[in-house]
Amino acid sequence: MPDILLGIPMKAFLFASLIALSVTAPAIAADTITAPVDTPEWTWQGPYAGIFGAGTLEHYKIHEPNIGAGATHSPGSATIGGFAGYNFQSGKIVYGVEGELGYRFKKNTFNDIPGPGVLDASTGLFGSVKGRVGMDMGAYMPFVTAGVTAAKLKTFYPGGDAERDATLVGGIVGAGLDVALTHNVFLRGEYDFSFFGKKSLEYCGGGCTLEHTVQTHDFRVGVAMKF
Repeated sequence: MPDILLGIPMKAFLFASLIALSVTAPAIAADTITAPVDTPEWTWQGPYAGIFGAGTLEHYKIHEPNIGAGATHSPGSATIGGFAGYNFQSGKIVYGVEGELGYRFKKNTFNDIPGPGVLDASTGLFGSVKGRVGMDMGAYMPFVTAGVTAAKLKTFYPGGDAERDATLVGGIVGAGLDVALTHNVFLRGEYDFSFFGKKSLEYCGGGCTLEHTVQTHDFRVGVAMKF
């Protein structure tokens, strides 16, 4: 009799367990199948746009061919601008194209120019189109860049009869680092070197011609949004 009484509760317990398992197993399986899997993958690919501020070191070489003398100056300027581009990505390699437009605020007065003596000069508005190649290192992307650039050279000869303007066209090379803050915002640090071809301008007839050669060094910090 005791064995019978002991066996009845054990059978009831096993039977109840089977019923509970049959009820809960489908629910557990359904949850496992339908639960979202959070596996975000960071990528640098896609369009982006941003703004930058920079300190610029401008290098002017101004030569008077008739006299055979010249002057060289390297003034500094504050610079602001914006940029936009598109990145493609293949494995760890990131490549793309970028355009920018900016403005250098400094107007420089040179007091030792052969011939005119005093000359005001600035590069002011500038822009460039660059190709970029970088390495995806997670939240960091070091890159190099190269392309073409143009700047508006504005000069004024106080002793002459007119202001002289010209468009300078040249090349630009640089390197930098993009640092992701979120999945669509990143910071940028960049150095760019721009070099322009020689430009000859007449200020007071054929007897007052100056050849201008300009180079710039930009040290930039920017922020951008990836779309």
